[in-house]
Amino acid sequence: MDGKTLGKRVKALRRKAGITQLDLACRVNISESYIALIEADKRKPGMDIISTLANEFHVSVDYLLSGKISEEDNLMLKEWTSLIKERPLKIVRTFFECVDSKK
Repeated sequence: MDGKTLGKRVKALRRKAGITQLDLACRVNISESYIALIEADKRKPGMDIISTLANEFHVSVDYLLSGKISEEDNLMLKEWTSLIKERPLKIVRTFFECVDSKK
């Protein structure tokens, strides 16, 4: 465990993404006040909301619940890191912009 709670992990991920509680609430279709309660560890969301949050932040449900990164996720992270290592940031961004535009 990383010593953090689900709420603290959600808050940290939200801040890292540079979005407000309102932005996150709109993206996952719940109220801003519910996001605040989750982040304050005053509400424990159901698995449907946890899954939606995990998808929004591109992390596993396991990570949100336990703070642990699965071995599969860890291997994927290492592979991606090796693929983009020493590549110009502009190329990496362009790649993801192209992928995102095809969704």
